[in-house]
Amino acid sequence: MKIASNRYTPPTKSPKLPVLIQSFSQSLARILHGYTTVAHFTTSKTYFFLLLFLKENIIATLSQNSVQILDGAVTLTKRKKSPAWQCRYRIGRKWIRITTHQTDLDKAKKIAHDSYLRAKFREDEGLPIINKRFDAVARVAKQKMLNALSAGEGKVIYKDYVAAIDKYLIPFFGSYNVNSITYGLIKQFAEWRDKRLGRRTKASTINTHNSALNRVFDEGLTYGYLVKSQIPMLQNKGVKSERRPNFTIEEYLQLGRYMRHWINVGKDGKSRDMRYLLRDYVLILANTGMRHGTESYGIKWKHLSWHINDGVRVLMISVDGKTGQRELVARHSAVRYFKRIHSRAIDLQHLSFEEVIKEGLDKYVFRLADGTKTENLGHTFTALMTDADLLIDRRTDTNRTLYSLRHTYATFALLYNKIPIFDLEMQMGTSVEMIRKHYSHLTTRSVARQLAGGQQRKR
Repeated sequence: MKIASNRYTPPTKSPKLPVLIQSFSQSLARILHGYTTVAHFTTSKTYFFLLLFLKENIIATLSQNSVQILDGAVTLTKRKKSPAWQCRYRIGRKWIRITTHQTDLDKAKKIAHDSYLRAKFREDEGLPIINKRFDAVARVAKQKMLNALSAGEGKVIYKDYVAAIDKYLIPFFGSYNVNSITYGLIKQFAEWRDKRLGRRTKASTINTHNSALNRVFDEGLTYGYLVKSQIPMLQNKGVKSERRPNFTIEEYLQLGRYMRHWINVGKDGKSRDMRYLLRDYVLILANTGMRHGTESYGIKWKHLSWHINDGVRVLMISVDGKTGQRELVARHSAVRYFKRIHSRAIDLQHLSFEEVIKEGLDKYVFRLADGTKTENLGHTFTALMTDADLLIDRRTDTNRTLYSLRHTYATFALLYNKIPIFDLEMQMGTSVEMIRKHYSHLTTRSVARQLAGGQQRKR
């Protein structure tokens, strides 16, 4: 009688390596997660002993670097590259992972225990579970706005918000937790900002900073770093806007004459191209009333269209900026300036001006001849104003900027074209209150004869 040997004889043909690896990894994963036992996998004694060896050695090693407390609610683990114990637990649907900064297990347990109980308390009280520094949240909000701008979806005003975050918000609030910004801290920030500027901050600047701050708070709300009740009330006690610098009709005509000579004085190449572009840019702003930067820099040829009104063809421009999207009417003279920009654009020479508008090209309007998009027109404009001796507006004793051309448009529209305030409101994308606030002296002057009772003999 032949007695069977207890020695295992391996099969003559081993499973294919990829199949064995996949089966082994799945089996090991189930064992490690406690779904089954090694005894279930006995199709191959070699496989069985391999799994048994791994369970007795690898799991033992894992148990030395993984400890659970509070009935398994909190797990402490050690990573290969760090001697300190790491802690993880779940609050609601969110996993929290922190480092205890401790190499001693007992000390690490205490820190993990306290962290878990604090998180549970904050959850029960409706408070954010995680604390996050303001600068970290601000950088996330900033990056989202930059990404939106790069994708052509963000508003141009985002650039001002990004600048406010970099120059003012992060330098002051950066080291504070985003959920610890109080009204008292906001007041300290206002005082710090005034000192940094060397004057009282204007109301328009405060509005920009408040909007940027709200973007950061919104980001914090999204990620659960603060709750609405922790957002402080933002006020605006800045200096009210004064009468804005503009050009008189005489100064505007002087500027136009000077630019004809000025554009040919610059050096050949990009310098002269900038001057040619700036001249048309200045004249377009003064003949449309659009906002410099926030509206003008985003205009593409596809935003221009023709419209027939009472038998007259007018050029319409769709802009999107501070107050959202709107359509404005360009003065007839502005068509000439758009045509000049088109005539210099190298990549548009195969199309006529009419064809460019008809096809709705997805290309920016305000570019240099080689197609380069520039946002440095403000610096060139300051140089132009200095050269023309028109930099300072003597009526307001302030420097003129490209924004002064928008105010010039409003002044001429009210004073010379007699455009009603309500029509100007739609054209400029502002409110009647703002127009009355800044141009009330013009509206009364434009109807002075009617208010005075009609015509009267000169004495």
